[in-house]
Amino acid sequence: MEFFTVFFSSLLMLFSPVGLVIDTVVADTIRSQVNDVEELAVRIDNTPSYQSTQGRINRVRIASRGIKPIKDFRIEVLELETDYIDVNINNLQTQNIKEIRQSLRKPLQGGFNLIIKERDINLALKSDEIREKLERTINSIVPKQVPKFRILALCVEFKPKNRLGIKVKLQQSKRSNEEDAPETIALNLEAGFKVKNGRSIQVLDPRGELNEKTLSKKFLSRFQQFDLAVLEEQGIITRLLKLKVDEESLSLVSFIRLEPLK
Repeated sequence: MEFFTVFFSSLLMLFSPVGLVIDTVVADTIRSQVNDVEELAVRIDNTPSYQSTQGRINRVRIASRGIKPIKDFRIEVLELETDYIDVNINNLQTQNIKEIRQSLRKPLQGGFNLIIKERDINLALKSDEIREKLERTINSIVPKQVPKFRILALCVEFKPKNRLGIKVKLQQSKRSNEEDAPETIALNLEAGFKVKNGRSIQVLDPRGELNEKTLSKKFLSRFQQFDLAVLEEQGIITRLLKLKVDEESLSLVSFIRLEPLK
């Protein structure tokens, strides 16, 4: 959900310099919102120009390379093209999805192309800040009575034919009454992916090992599909047009639509 908040709020930042919605101003605004960007091109189609003061823009096209939306996380390519944008600039709020939806007069929608390199993901996974966030996510899932986990090692492997591998080594925190060293867990997972009807990601031929013991197909079959329809409860409609994984990168092409909150 955090990704979608950043995605939509960045678009609405176009209206911050009221009356000055031009390519260079928007590019400078984007640069100020991200950690870094190597290449950035912005094109605003807006005729007549005065309509931007009313919260309306015909189309926005943004192309970037080497963009870091947050520290230590680099995206090789991020390209975005929107349809007509119509927002209430007198009630413009961008802190969360609900506020963004309240600011819209009409649906906010567009398509984007995303390419992430394997090396960039693994560099990000070595970041203390990102690992701490992942550890909090892991520990929020496990039962409260279970000792907390910390990540000792984590990496992803992009493979041919749309397959992705994950290797993670976790260590449980030591209880005060325990004398033995805390337990270490090594988990290796691999699976293929396929887009189904643009609405879900189907997991193909999942394989896994836990501490070098093969995980059963029955257990892994629980995770065979992720349905994007769960986002529609938040007013986010997503359609996947392309998902491709090879030895070096992951490519994703998608359409996203955010419905106004009535």
